[in-house]
Amino acid sequence: MAKDITWDDLNGAEKRAVLRADARGSWQMLRGASSTTAVDRRVEAIYDKARKRIAKGK
Repeated sequence: MAKDITWDDLNGAEKRAVLRADARGSWQMLRGASSTTAVDRRVEAIYDKARKRIAKGK
């Protein structure tokens, strides 16, 4: 079973990517061009990459 990833498990680049995705998604939602599910998918993809990286032991 995959370990749950916390904010502290992310490296600097992954943290910045989450913040960018969240900020960009908030702006797009304000304009009505995106939904929360699109933002959630972007953030979840970053966490999935982190899970794979941690599973490899890097």
